[in-house]
Amino acid sequence: MWTWQFELNDILTTLTIVSIVAGLTYKVLVLPLLEKRDLQHLQDTLVFQEKMGVLTETLNDLKNEIKLSREERVKAYTEHVKLATRVKGMESRIDELKEEFHEHTAKSHQYS
Repeated sequence: MWTWQFELNDILTTLTIVSIVAGLTYKVLVLPLLEKRDLQHLQDTLVFQEKMGVLTETLNDLKNEIKLSREERVKAYTEHVKLATRVKGMESRIDELKEEFHEHTAKSHQYS
């Protein structure tokens, strides 16, 4: 009749074999997968940082363009106001000259 009797040497040998197999499995299968995942994570992080850098640069460029556009609009409006004022001044001066011309021609027709 066979009985389940284990000696300490049998248990230690079994534990040694199981730990060696588990260690090799970890080293051969699990560790390369973890390293590959870490490399992919690092690469994804670098790509993300690069894209964020490009987006930040684009945002800064757009902010600068908006600022320049606003400055150009203010400058153009100021120039427009100056020109409009000058044109109104010229128009009023032309009207005055027309009136003087009419008065002068009217006086010259009266004396003729």
